[in-house]
Amino acid sequence: MSTTSGSQRYSIAGVSKLTGVSCHALRVWERRYGFPEPERSPSGHRRYDIQQVRVLRMVSDLVHQGQAIGTLMAKVRAGHLLADEAGESYDDAVESSRAESPASELLDLLIDGDRAAAEAWFDDHAARLGPLDLLAEVIEPALVEIGDRRYRGECETFQEHTAGRFLRNKLDRMLDEARRRSDREGPPRGMVLVGTAQGNPFDGGILMISVVLELAGWQAVDIGVDLPVEEFAKAAQAWTPDALAISFLLSRNINKRFAELSKITGLPIFVSGRSILNYQSLARGRGLTPLSGTIRSTAAMMVAELECRRIARDA
Repeated sequence: MSTTSGSQRYSIAGVSKLTGVSCHALRVWERRYGFPEPERSPSGHRRYDIQQVRVLRMVSDLVHQGQAIGTLMAKVRAGHLLADEAGESYDDAVESSRAESPASELLDLLIDGDRAAAEAWFDDHAARLGPLDLLAEVIEPALVEIGDRRYRGECETFQEHTAGRFLRNKLDRMLDEARRRSDREGPPRGMVLVGTAQGNPFDGGILMISVVLELAGWQAVDIGVDLPVEEFAKAAQAWTPDALAISFLLSRNINKRFAELSKITGLPIFVSGRSILNYQSLARGRGLTPLSGTIRSTAAMMVAELECRRIARDA
Protein backbone atom coordinates (compact mmCIF):
# COMPACT_ATOMS: atom_id res chain seq x y z
CA MET A 1 0.00 0.00 0.00
CA SER A 2 1.39 3.38 -1.00
CA THR A 3 2.42 5.62 1.85
CA THR A 4 1.48 8.71 -0.14
CA SER A 5 -2.17 7.73 -0.17
CA GLY A 6 -2.59 8.75 3.44
CA SER A 7 -4.25 5.42 4.30
CA GLN A 8 -1.16 3.69 5.69
CA ARG A 9 -0.99 3.61 9.49
CA TYR A 10 2.07 2.85 11.59
CA SER A 11 2.39 1.32 15.03
CA ILE A 12 4.20 3.18 17.79
CA ALA A 13 7.15 0.77 17.47
CA GLY A 14 7.28 1.46 13.72
CA VAL A 15 7.18 5.23 14.25
CA SER A 16 9.96 4.96 16.82
CA LYS A 17 12.11 3.07 14.31
CA LEU A 18 11.40 5.55 11.53
CA THR A 19 11.98 8.72 13.56
CA GLY A 20 14.50 7.79 16.24
CA VAL A 21 12.06 8.95 18.94
CA SER A 22 11.52 6.39 21.69
CA CYS A 23 8.06 4.95 22.28
CA HIS A 24 8.20 6.41 25.78
CA ALA A 25 8.90 9.90 24.41
CA LEU A 26 6.05 9.60 21.88
CA ARG A 27 3.61 8.86 24.70
CA VAL A 28 4.99 11.70 26.83
CA TRP A 29 4.73 14.19 23.95
CA GLU A 30 1.17 13.10 23.24
CA ARG A 31 0.18 13.63 26.87
CA ARG A 32 2.17 16.82 27.49
CA TYR A 33 1.91 18.66 24.16
CA GLY A 34 -1.09 17.12 22.41
CA PHE A 35 1.08 15.89 19.53
CA PRO A 36 1.31 13.41 17.97
CA GLU A 37 -2.40 12.58 17.81
CA PRO A 38 -2.63 8.90 16.93
CA GLU A 39 -5.81 7.10 16.05
CA ARG A 40 -6.69 3.96 17.96
CA SER A 41 -7.13 0.53 16.45
CA PRO A 42 -10.14 -1.60 17.50
CA SER A 43 -7.84 -3.25 20.06
CA GLY A 44 -6.77 0.15 21.44
CA HIS A 45 -3.29 0.34 19.93
CA ARG A 46 -1.95 3.66 18.66
CA ARG A 47 -1.79 4.16 14.89
CA TYR A 48 -0.03 7.12 13.20
CA ASP A 49 -0.42 8.44 9.65
CA ILE A 50 2.40 9.41 7.30
CA GLN A 51 2.00 13.15 7.89
CA GLN A 52 2.62 12.72 11.62
CA VAL A 53 5.61 10.50 10.92
CA ARG A 54 7.12 13.20 8.70
CA VAL A 55 6.64 15.92 11.31
CA LEU A 56 8.02 13.70 14.06
CA ARG A 57 11.10 13.03 11.97
CA MET A 58 11.66 16.77 11.55
CA VAL A 59 11.13 17.36 15.26
CA SER A 60 13.57 14.58 16.12
CA ASP A 61 16.23 16.02 13.82
CA LEU A 62 15.79 19.51 15.28
CA VAL A 63 15.93 18.22 18.85
CA HIS A 64 19.22 16.49 18.03
CA GLN A 65 20.48 19.85 16.77
CA GLY A 66 19.77 21.34 20.21
CA GLN A 67 16.36 22.97 19.80
CA ALA A 68 13.96 22.78 22.76
CA ILE A 69 11.13 20.29 22.42
CA GLY A 70 8.58 22.67 23.99
CA THR A 71 9.36 25.36 21.41
CA LEU A 72 9.16 22.88 18.54
CA MET A 73 5.80 21.52 19.72
CA ALA A 74 4.44 25.06 19.93
CA LYS A 75 5.45 25.53 16.29
CA VAL A 76 3.74 22.26 15.35
CA ARG A 77 0.51 23.30 17.05
CA ALA A 78 0.67 26.71 15.34
CA GLY A 79 1.12 25.08 11.94
CA HIS A 80 4.67 26.36 11.45
CA LEU A 81 6.17 22.88 11.01
CA LEU A 82 4.35 21.20 8.14
CA ALA A 83 4.62 17.64 6.88
CA ASP A 84 5.28 18.79 3.30
CA GLU A 85 8.51 20.46 4.44
CA ALA A 86 9.98 17.01 4.97
CA GLY A 87 9.87 16.43 1.20
CA GLU A 88 8.01 13.82 -0.78
CA SER A 89 11.20 11.78 -1.03
CA TYR A 90 10.73 10.91 2.63
CA ASP A 91 7.90 8.61 1.55
CA ASP A 92 10.47 6.35 -0.07
CA ALA A 93 12.44 6.10 3.18
CA VAL A 94 9.28 5.24 5.09
CA GLU A 95 8.24 2.67 2.52
CA SER A 96 11.62 0.97 2.64
CA SER A 97 11.45 0.78 6.46
CA ARG A 98 7.81 -0.30 6.65
CA ALA A 99 8.51 -4.02 6.48
CA GLU A 100 8.81 -5.96 9.69
CA SER A 101 12.19 -5.36 11.24
CA PRO A 102 14.76 -8.13 11.78
CA ALA A 103 14.30 -7.57 15.50
CA SER A 104 10.65 -8.60 15.21
CA GLU A 105 11.62 -11.88 13.57
CA LEU A 106 14.04 -12.66 16.38
CA LEU A 107 11.54 -11.76 19.10
CA ASP A 108 8.86 -13.95 17.54
CA LEU A 109 11.20 -16.94 17.83
CA LEU A 110 12.09 -16.12 21.44
CA ILE A 111 8.46 -15.56 22.45
CA ASP A 112 7.56 -18.91 20.87
CA GLY A 113 10.25 -20.55 23.01
CA ASP A 114 12.28 -21.71 20.00
CA ARG A 115 15.72 -21.05 21.44
CA ALA A 116 17.60 -23.15 18.88
CA ALA A 117 16.05 -21.23 15.97
CA ALA A 118 16.72 -17.91 17.73
CA GLU A 119 20.38 -18.84 18.20
CA ALA A 120 20.72 -19.82 14.56
CA TRP A 121 18.96 -16.63 13.43
CA PHE A 122 21.23 -14.47 15.56
CA ASP A 123 24.42 -16.26 14.50
CA ASP A 124 23.49 -15.81 10.84
CA HIS A 125 22.94 -12.05 11.26
CA ALA A 126 26.05 -11.64 13.42
CA ALA A 127 28.12 -13.27 10.67
CA ARG A 128 26.81 -10.80 8.08
CA LEU A 129 26.78 -7.61 10.14
CA GLY A 130 29.60 -5.79 11.88
CA PRO A 131 29.22 -5.24 15.64
CA LEU A 132 27.94 -1.66 15.31
CA ASP A 133 25.36 -2.67 12.70
CA LEU A 134 24.35 -5.63 14.85
CA LEU A 135 23.75 -3.27 17.77
CA ALA A 136 21.84 -0.74 15.68
CA GLU A 137 19.78 -3.07 13.50
CA VAL A 138 19.06 -6.00 15.82
CA ILE A 139 19.85 -5.64 19.51
CA GLU A 140 18.74 -2.08 20.23
CA PRO A 141 15.39 -2.33 18.37
CA ALA A 142 14.79 -5.76 19.92
CA LEU A 143 15.31 -4.43 23.45
CA VAL A 144 12.91 -1.56 22.74
CA GLU A 145 10.32 -3.72 21.03
CA ILE A 146 10.16 -6.44 23.67
CA GLY A 147 9.40 -3.83 26.31
CA ASP A 148 6.74 -2.29 24.06
CA ARG A 149 5.18 -5.70 23.41
CA ARG A 150 4.90 -6.34 27.13
CA TYR A 151 3.44 -2.85 27.65
CA ARG A 152 0.79 -3.55 24.98
CA GLY A 153 -0.02 -6.95 26.47
CA GLU A 154 1.30 -8.81 23.42
CA CYS A 155 3.56 -11.10 25.46
CA GLU A 156 3.82 -12.38 29.02
CA THR A 157 6.34 -11.23 31.60
CA PHE A 158 8.26 -14.51 31.44
CA GLN A 159 8.57 -14.11 27.66
CA GLU A 160 9.85 -10.55 28.02
CA HIS A 161 12.41 -11.69 30.60
CA THR A 162 13.54 -14.62 28.44
CA ALA A 163 14.04 -12.40 25.39
CA GLY A 164 15.78 -9.73 27.46
CA ARG A 165 18.19 -12.24 28.97
CA PHE A 166 18.96 -13.67 25.53
CA LEU A 167 19.84 -10.20 24.22
CA ARG A 168 21.91 -9.31 27.29
CA ASN A 169 23.86 -12.56 26.97
CA LYS A 170 24.69 -11.59 23.39
CA LEU A 171 25.78 -8.14 24.57
CA ASP A 172 28.01 -9.70 27.22
CA ARG A 173 29.67 -11.82 24.53
CA MET A 174 30.09 -8.83 22.22
CA LEU A 175 31.64 -6.83 25.06
CA ASP A 176 34.14 -9.61 25.82
CA GLU A 177 35.13 -9.77 22.16
CA ALA A 178 35.46 -5.97 21.93
CA ARG A 179 37.70 -5.92 25.01
CA ARG A 180 39.95 -8.64 23.63
CA ARG A 181 40.24 -6.72 20.36
CA SER A 182 41.01 -3.51 22.24
CA ASP A 183 43.69 -5.23 24.32
CA ARG A 184 45.39 -6.50 21.15
CA GLU A 185 45.52 -2.98 19.71
CA GLY A 186 47.40 -1.48 22.64
CA PRO A 187 46.71 0.73 25.67
CA PRO A 188 43.23 2.30 25.91
CA ARG A 189 42.72 5.92 24.89
CA GLY A 190 41.21 6.55 28.32
CA MET A 191 38.68 5.25 30.85
CA VAL A 192 34.94 5.85 31.06
CA LEU A 193 32.87 4.69 34.02
CA VAL A 194 29.40 3.50 32.97
CA GLY A 195 26.31 2.66 34.98
CA THR A 196 22.67 3.52 35.61
CA ALA A 197 21.36 5.97 38.16
CA GLN A 198 19.21 5.11 41.14
CA GLY A 199 15.74 4.03 40.04
CA ASN A 200 17.04 2.64 36.73
CA PRO A 201 17.65 -1.11 37.10
CA PHE A 202 18.04 -1.96 33.39
CA ASP A 203 21.51 -2.57 31.98
CA GLY A 204 20.89 -2.96 28.25
CA GLY A 205 21.84 0.63 27.46
CA ILE A 206 25.12 0.63 29.36
CA LEU A 207 26.10 -2.70 27.85
CA MET A 208 25.62 -1.26 24.36
CA ILE A 209 27.55 1.89 25.25
CA SER A 210 30.35 -0.24 26.71
CA VAL A 211 30.63 -2.24 23.48
CA VAL A 212 30.87 0.94 21.41
CA LEU A 213 33.47 2.51 23.73
CA GLU A 214 35.67 -0.59 23.68
CA LEU A 215 35.45 -0.82 19.89
CA ALA A 216 36.59 2.82 19.74
CA GLY A 217 39.59 2.08 21.98
CA TRP A 218 38.19 3.42 25.26
CA GLN A 219 38.11 1.30 28.41
CA ALA A 220 34.54 1.00 29.69
CA VAL A 221 34.28 0.14 33.38
CA ASP A 222 30.80 -0.96 34.36
CA ILE A 223 30.16 -0.03 37.98
CA GLY A 224 26.59 -1.32 38.07
CA VAL A 225 22.92 -0.44 37.87
CA ASP A 226 20.49 1.41 40.14
CA LEU A 227 23.35 3.28 41.87
CA PRO A 228 23.05 6.32 44.12
CA VAL A 229 24.95 9.26 42.65
CA GLU A 230 27.33 9.23 45.61
CA GLU A 231 28.70 5.91 44.32
CA PHE A 232 29.56 7.51 40.99
CA ALA A 233 31.27 10.32 42.91
CA LYS A 234 33.30 7.86 44.98
CA ALA A 235 34.35 5.90 41.88
CA ALA A 236 35.35 9.08 40.06
CA GLN A 237 37.49 10.18 42.99
CA ALA A 238 39.11 6.75 43.44
CA TRP A 239 39.83 5.91 39.80
CA THR A 240 40.07 9.35 38.10
CA PRO A 241 38.34 8.34 34.85
CA ASP A 242 38.14 10.55 31.77
CA ALA A 243 34.34 10.64 31.90
CA LEU A 244 31.16 9.20 33.38
CA ALA A 245 28.38 7.79 31.19
CA ILE A 246 25.08 7.28 33.03
CA SER A 247 21.91 5.80 31.58
CA PHE A 248 18.37 6.94 32.45
CA LEU A 249 15.71 4.65 31.01
CA LEU A 250 13.14 5.91 33.52
CA SER A 251 12.59 9.57 34.37
CA ARG A 252 11.48 9.43 38.00
CA ASN A 253 13.39 11.89 40.21
CA ILE A 254 15.49 12.91 37.21
CA ASN A 255 15.74 16.55 38.32
CA LYS A 256 17.08 15.45 41.69
CA ARG A 257 19.58 13.08 40.06
CA PHE A 258 20.81 15.80 37.71
CA ALA A 259 21.29 18.16 40.65
CA GLU A 260 23.31 15.51 42.48
CA LEU A 261 25.43 14.75 39.41
CA SER A 262 26.20 18.45 38.91
CA LYS A 263 28.20 18.34 42.15
CA ILE A 264 30.71 15.93 40.59
CA THR A 265 33.29 18.20 38.99
CA GLY A 266 36.48 17.86 36.99
CA LEU A 267 35.27 15.53 34.24
CA PRO A 268 32.48 15.35 31.64
CA ILE A 269 29.31 13.51 32.59
CA PHE A 270 27.27 12.05 29.74
CA VAL A 271 23.63 11.20 30.40
CA SER A 272 21.82 8.97 27.93
CA GLY A 273 18.78 6.73 27.66
CA ARG A 274 15.17 6.95 26.54
CA SER A 275 14.22 9.50 29.19
CA ILE A 276 16.85 12.06 28.20
CA LEU A 277 15.12 13.32 25.06
CA ASN A 278 12.61 15.34 27.11
CA TYR A 279 15.21 16.66 29.58
CA GLN A 280 18.10 17.86 27.44
CA SER A 281 17.81 21.52 28.46
CA LEU A 282 17.60 20.52 32.11
CA ALA A 283 20.73 18.39 31.73
CA ARG A 284 22.70 21.15 30.03
CA GLY A 285 21.59 23.59 32.70
CA ARG A 286 23.23 21.30 35.27
CA GLY A 287 26.48 21.10 33.30
CA LEU A 288 25.79 17.59 31.98
CA THR A 289 26.10 16.43 28.36
CA PRO A 290 22.83 14.87 27.14
CA LEU A 291 22.97 12.16 24.48
CA SER A 292 19.67 11.29 22.81
CA GLY A 293 18.68 9.16 19.86
CA THR A 294 19.75 5.72 18.71
CA ILE A 295 22.81 3.90 19.98
CA ARG A 296 24.57 4.75 16.71
CA SER A 297 24.04 8.52 17.06
CA THR A 298 24.56 8.52 20.82
CA ALA A 299 27.82 6.62 20.58
CA ALA A 300 29.10 8.82 17.75
CA MET A 301 28.46 11.98 19.76
CA MET A 302 30.10 10.60 22.89
CA VAL A 303 33.20 9.21 21.16
CA ALA A 304 33.66 12.45 19.20
CA GLU A 305 33.48 14.50 22.41
CA LEU A 306 35.91 12.17 24.19
CA GLU A 307 38.37 12.38 21.30
CA CYS A 308 38.22 16.18 21.27
CA ARG A 309 38.95 16.27 24.99
CA ARG A 310 41.78 13.73 24.64
CA ILE A 311 43.44 15.76 21.89
CA ALA A 312 43.14 18.94 23.95
CA ARG A 313 44.52 17.14 27.01
CA ASP A 314 47.53 15.73 25.13
CA ALA A 315 48.30 18.93 23.20
